[in-house]
Amino acid sequence: MRGWGGACVALALLAVAGPARAQVDVSTTTTYYRESGGGLKHQAVTPNLRIRGTVQDVVTVSAGWEADIVSGASVAVVDAPSGEVDAITSATQWDDMRNTVTGGVGVRSDFASLSASYTYGTESDYRSHAFTLTGRAELFERNTTVELSYGRGFDQVCNLLQPRAQEAVDRQRMPGSDGCFGGEDRETLDLDIHTLQAGWTQAWAPIFATQLTVTGQVLNGYQGNPYRSVWLGRAAAQEHHPENRVRYAAGLGMRLWLQPLRGALQLFGRVYRDTWDILSATAELAWEQRLAEGLTVRVRGRYYNQTGAHFFSDDYAREPRGQYFTGDRELSPMSSWLVGGHIAYDIPPDDEGEVGIFTAFRLVAKFDWLKYDFRDFRYGRVAVPNDWGLAATLSLQAQF
Repeated sequence: MRGWGGACVALALLAVAGPARAQVDVSTTTTYYRESGGGLKHQAVTPNLRIRGTVQDVVTVSAGWEADIVSGASVAVVDAPSGEVDAITSATQWDDMRNTVTGGVGVRSDFASLSASYTYGTESDYRSHAFTLTGRAELFERNTTVELSYGRGFDQVCNLLQPRAQEAVDRQRMPGSDGCFGGEDRETLDLDIHTLQAGWTQAWAPIFATQLTVTGQVLNGYQGNPYRSVWLGRAAAQEHHPENRVRYAAGLGMRLWLQPLRGALQLFGRVYRDTWDILSATAELAWEQRLAEGLTVRVRGRYYNQTGAHFFSDDYAREPRGQYFTGDRELSPMSSWLVGGHIAYDIPPDDEGEVGIFTAFRLVAKFDWLKYDFRDFRYGRVAVPNDWGLAATLSLQAQF
């Protein structure tokens, strides 16, 4: 409901502009993701709504809403001792819903723009506030575009209040989200996030363009999962991560249009490094084919590989790694493959340049299949069973 309220505000502001020429873009997208295998599973449904209005090609007002409805089963105590290691079959069932609302305003000239936005997100055990400021400029007859953005996040995480637990190895996992943000046996921990991103898009020729993106991020605060604990030999304790983390990433994409084939070859590569000693590389190859007027199909394949965090161990009872310990499989050495694609259809306009009551209308359907390889992560002696996922997305975009 908050998202619809923001959308109404955006439309009201456009109405106040009176007879000024205005353009309104509306998009709605729903994504379904499922990951399963063995006794573990995870699924999420993510609907969202975005509205953006532009008055006289100068002022832009935007509003949006997104929900993330998730459910699944997860291992509460990683590497818990058992004769048959049945931690997976006795996994903890959970579900939650996150709501996020966004509002923004921007101004632009013929060759530059400046915009600001605010996002508020809430769920049963997590709250977030985020501000983003973005500047963009087009140079050299619009063949060059440079963009710089800064984001500041103020997040709050609910955790179990344990004043007598003097050491991390004494802290117990939080059994549930009941009582968060107000309960006597709960505490609120902060997470501060700073994100700086720079982008450069260059059209080298009518058929060839590149895009370079560089990102830096600084996180300070609680970055663990309060529901997850790790077996340390004599007892289990809530996982303990460093409070500080700095991330760096650089990505380069290229697009080459091949007129005889009426299609475009797309290449993308990304490298990542952080102060937890995770180093990763991503490579993606895609082909986009125009089949008919307004109809395009895109297929892609992607490979991802990363090292593990410096404090990761598959068995902390036998191989501790200093003062920190984790049960997060995504902090272990891992790789993944993705195969997918999408179909996009821009409904052709009529003789008056319209599509019914709209000036443009687009339908997009996407599908991805993912396969994970957690080569050094196990639940006791059992390999990760939920090692594949499916994602499907349907999107409608209209302009009037």
